[in-house]
Amino acid sequence: MTVTAIQIGLDPDVIDCSSADFAQFPGLSREKLRAANDDNLAALRAAGYHVDNCLIDFGEAGAAKARRWLTAKRYDAVLIGAGVRLVAGNTLLFESIVNAAHISQPGCRFVFNRAAVPTPDDIRRYYPHPEAVA
Repeated sequence: MTVTAIQIGLDPDVIDCSSADFAQFPGLSREKLRAANDDNLAALRAAGYHVDNCLIDFGEAGAAKARRWLTAKRYDAVLIGAGVRLVAGNTLLFESIVNAAHISQPGCRFVFNRAAVPTPDDIRRYYPHPEAVA
């Protein structure tokens, strides 16, 4: 059976890349973020993983959307983007997503990217082969 994953990240259209919250990501733009997101999906799918892409808003609206997606299907891996995890103002959003995944996806692995670049290497830490799930 093929590994299923959900990639949850901020929708580039909701991010103010010039804000202090996102200053830690030099050179970030909505276009670069969207390209990195799309390229990561394409790379994961090309590697044989089944991946859904859940782009969210900030706050409760984003948490609610992530919860809906997480309860709609079973996932082996939950990938949560750096914009959710590493921006202090998104701590409650991150916490909400982790708790929703913990409840609705009890056997999932959490996967965190190290940079906004396309690579299946992050998921390979737990699932080296896309057919690794029984």
